Order: sequence, then structure tokens, then C-alpha cells
Amino acid sequence: MKKNKLIRLVIVEDVKEVRDGLKYLLSLDKEIKVVQTYKDAEDLLKDLSIMITPDVILMDIGLPRMSGIKATSLIKEKYPEVNVLILTIFEEEEKILSAVKAGATGYILKNMEPGELIRQIKNLHKGGSPISPNVARKILQEFQKESSRASETDYHLTPREKEILKDIIEGYSYTQIAANRFIASSTVKKHILHIYQKLNVTSKVEFVKKVINEKLIE
Repeated sequence: MKKNKLIRLVIVEDVKEVRDGLKYLLSLDKEIKVVQTYKDAEDLLKDLSIMITPDVILMDIGLPRMSGIKATSLIKEKYPEVNVLILTIFEEEEKILSAVKAGATGYILKNMEPGELIRQIKNLHKGGSPISPNVARKILQEFQKESSRASETDYHLTPREKEILKDIIEGYSYTQIAANRFIASSTVKKHILHIYQKLNVTSKVEFVKKVINEKLIE
């Protein structure tokens, strides 16, 4: 990395006040250049092919259409050198694990002090992996356990159930899945009930653990 090189940063946040506030705050630092802000992931993905690749993307999870987790996965697939820092209010175990699996380099919470956020962005740019303490504990509890061997069990999931399983892991809500798959929310819930029964799980946390440990999706 060249000395004095500005950190080129992009913000993806659907709430305008939060987006503008982050832009103002981060632009005050002389080492950070906010090159663009977006209200959704779709516009960012369109622009990435024609813009100079940013160093860091500050990504919200709860975006209106494509989730931040799905966007992170697509970005890391095409632009593996880009650091994606998840900035969110969510501290749920399944969202954290999904973001890590998608390739997020860091995962921090929105209640972080402004100065600390700037320090974490710089840390990320230097090769670190910033993670809020509470989030770190949740990840350590999961990934420092003995890994279960990948199961060869055939759970006999239908093609539609596999699609919905993937959507859940990518962070979509039941409502978003229904809209994306052009089916009713009640149908989504029915599919999820069948998936839980086939996998023999009773909660989202158990579900995500099983999918990750047994590598049920690519």
C-alpha cells in the first residue's frame, strides 16, 4: 500500500439521514475519501463495473430489496480485493454467521462511537478484521468449537425448498422471499416449516448452524 493513499470508501445505507450523517462524519477525516453513497445494493452493483474499485464498502444489512448479505457475497465473488465492512443494528447470531460466510471482512454495530468507526475503517484497510466485542464473542462461540464433519445425509429437499433455504441464509425476510419468488408469505412459511422438519431443527439458529456445518449450500 502506498503511503498517504486515501481510503476510497463507498456507503450503502437505505436511510437517508444515516447515509448523509456517515458521509459527513467520514469525510472529515483526511485519510478517507467517500467516493459515493447508495440507498440500495442494486445501484452499487451496477456502478462497480464502471467505477474505480473502492477500498472499503460500508454495507448495511437491512436494505430494501437485495440484502446486504447477498450483496456482499456477489461483491466478494467479482471483486475479492474489496473489503466489505458490515455496519448494522443486528446482533443476531444467524445474521452474523451469514455475513461472515458471505465474505464480510468486518462486522460492527451502529451504536459504535464515531471516532471508533473511523479507527476500525483504517484498521480494516491495513489488513485487520474489525469486529465489535459482542459480535466477536458470538463468532468465537461458533467457529472455535470442533467443526462437525460435513454430512452426506440426503434431506430430500425440493428445488423450491433449496431456493428458500438459500434465501434465508442470505438474510432475506419471509416477506422479501415471498416477493422475490412470487409466492404468498403463507406459502413461504409452509416451505420453511417443511425444511425445518426435514432438517430436524426448531429454530433459525439451529437451522443456520446445520446449513453451515453440513455445507448444504455452495
